[in-house]
Amino acid sequence: ASLDCGKITGIESFVWNGFLLVGDYDIDCHNEWGDGELTVAQGVERSCNVVMMRIAEIVGRSTYIDYQHIFNFGLKTNIDLWGESRTASLVYNKNTMGPTELATNSFGQGFNVTMIQMMAGYCALINGGYYYEPHMVRQIRTTNGAVVENIEPRVLKQVISESTSALIREYCIATCDPNGTGNTGKAARPAGYAIGGKTGTAQTLPRGNGEYIVSFIGFAPAENPEIAIYVVIDRPNIPDQST
Repeated sequence: ASLDCGKITGIESFVWNGFLLVGDYDIDCHNEWGDGELTVAQGVERSCNVVMMRIAEIVGRSTYIDYQHIFNFGLKTNIDLWGESRTASLVYNKNTMGPTELATNSFGQGFNVTMIQMMAGYCALINGGYYYEPHMVRQIRTTNGAVVENIEPRVLKQVISESTSALIREYCIATCDPNGTGNTGKAARPAGYAIGGKTGTAQTLPRGNGEYIVSFIGFAPAENPEIAIYVVIDRPNIPDQST
């Protein structure tokens, strides 16, 4: 949102001291010691909460929420699958979001989306900015194999510019670079394949209980994405779930 609306250009740097005071709360990063000064790209690569909070502060509550709606968060995707619910109650609006909510929303906590919302939005984020109508099936046939209907790809809207999308692809590719420093997605890259992606680590309630929802969303090939995958693990069965 901040890149697309011109509030930042991507060349900015932010000081990361491990936490940011927002309202009456010290909101931490997973690296509580901090890494000093980070660029926008490094903030994405290292999943830095402070960089995301600082960017959200720049972009502002109103524009942030506008872009959530642009990406269909809080709305139905209208996928051809029975039972999809409208999720307006799972996201904030301009009357209910304060500075603390904006800060925690900026790095993916405090609100919820469905997996199909996330996948459809992420594909638009990295495919040049084009939001496609999601479908479960590509083709409908009769029992003897005759084609009844082909489900053709349909672009519903352009959510961000192609130049913004290209920047996000760069950030996601760097996040999965096995030679990177501090980037959180390097373990997700299979040997011999160039991919891009982003990790997610969300605390469960009550906060501080040591339990997490962890995820990875990625795409391949890196330079010309053709496939995307989204994996979510609810409370991994390891001693330190946040890793």
